[in-house]
Amino acid sequence: MRHTFSRGLRAANAAAGAALAAIATTALLPASATADLQAQPGGVASACTIDGNAPKELALVSLRLNAAAGNKDFAARRPVLVAMMKDLETKPERFKSNLVGYHYTRSQVLTLMGADSAIGFMPTRGSIGLGGAPDEKFDLVGALDSDFKAVVAGSAACEKDVGDLRQNDVWLALTRRALDASNANQPDTAMYYAQQSLRLSTASPYPHYVLGNVVNAKGDKAAAVGHWKQVVTLAGNDSTYRDLRNSSLYFIGAAQVDLAEKMSGAEKQTAARDAAASFKQLIDAAPNSADMPNAMQAMAEALTVAGDSSKVATVYAPLMAANGDFSDFAYTMGGVIATRANKLEDATVMFESAVKKNPTARDALRNLAATYYARNQYQKMFDPSAKLVAIDPNNKDGWMMFAYGYQGLMQGTKVAAEKKAFGDSLVKYQTYAEAMPAKVDVKNFQRGANAVTLVLELEQQAAKAGTYEVTAEFLDAKGAVVAKDTQSVGPIEKGKTATVTLKATGDGIAGYRYLPIK
Repeated sequence: MRHTFSRGLRAANAAAGAALAAIATTALLPASATADLQAQPGGVASACTIDGNAPKELALVSLRLNAAAGNKDFAARRPVLVAMMKDLETKPERFKSNLVGYHYTRSQVLTLMGADSAIGFMPTRGSIGLGGAPDEKFDLVGALDSDFKAVVAGSAACEKDVGDLRQNDVWLALTRRALDASNANQPDTAMYYAQQSLRLSTASPYPHYVLGNVVNAKGDKAAAVGHWKQVVTLAGNDSTYRDLRNSSLYFIGAAQVDLAEKMSGAEKQTAARDAAASFKQLIDAAPNSADMPNAMQAMAEALTVAGDSSKVATVYAPLMAANGDFSDFAYTMGGVIATRANKLEDATVMFESAVKKNPTARDALRNLAATYYARNQYQKMFDPSAKLVAIDPNNKDGWMMFAYGYQGLMQGTKVAAEKKAFGDSLVKYQTYAEAMPAKVDVKNFQRGANAVTLVLELEQQAAKAGTYEVTAEFLDAKGAVVAKDTQSVGPIEKGKTATVTLKATGDGIAGYRYLPIK
């Protein structure tokens, strides 16, 4: 079973879009005989200089370019840009003496044009002042790419500066469109704009992120892994790309596991180990994120697929040594992983840590009681079981924990009076579990920063159909009520089920309890 990142792909794309929107693209810069093209970080001047004053025809265009760049009225500057383009393309031999200046200036005119949605990325030649067939399409992105290459070819010192200039308003618009199309489930459109973005700049992780998502959806997981690896490489340790990098690490691991399951032998082991390494990288990068439990589970699965079950304990090893520094969700997942690896002592430590962190952690309480049972520590079962049924009173399995505990105690004693007392308690709790009019299964509990959603499924056990008022109290880590919600459900016929959703908002909600359903 594959597990998905809790935010989901759409939310991850939205986060990427928000981060992209915050990027300030490189501004148009004047070209002169004496000015550096761009100052380097720390105030060190670039060695790149471009002469925009010779020949005189180029100087005239450069002057109008600076004026056009300062005019934010696209409609007003559009004819000015068309006129400049016509001047640059009419008798281009006039600029042979300064090809670097010519191509730089033309790239800036094209950048201003491409930023205008009314012109677009594939305008007709006639619409932008070019000769030839007026209705023929003009590849504006390709022309920009050619101009930037020509500047570097003519002046190698400008390579770094041109690399920065490539992430201009045209690149930004293309990349935004790629992300928007990916969000809108338009894979072909997303792929097209991402590929166009890469024609202008290969230095950003965004287009590779989109392409990874698109080709993965098309079934080419190997190609998707390649793109997501590019995201990780290009993102580096830049906090701007943190969510993008972490999402990609998860997607890499998930795809590698899927690929491994279709392989065999050494090839399968290698792919699965690569997946485990990707998940480990994610865990190390975001140890306290809400997605860590999913990454832990996925890493454990990858190690199992690789045949490295003996290494599964390394997944939760940091939690064993953390002294309560992780979330109750993380400790609970660590306990589940340890249980599956038959490391019951480790599982006990994990579940106890989860309950200590959050005494209302239902899954941790249930698993802790079950782990005590598996270790024949029957007397210890009763405390977590009592806390469990206090928050989940109509869960049949919770009451049966008491029955199992007393069964273990009954089987472990030879004292007749104790055996009878334990047996009576076994019957008491088993009878209570069976006699509830409706039993409840907690289907989902989503805990956000200040909003929670609890979904309960009720199954009618009583012969007569039942209608119930269900009230949930949402608690902080100390058990105090932060908020509550009441919803009606029913009528439910015997043997049938119905779900009820309860929601609340409030700060510091760590858990819940619902009132007994009678």
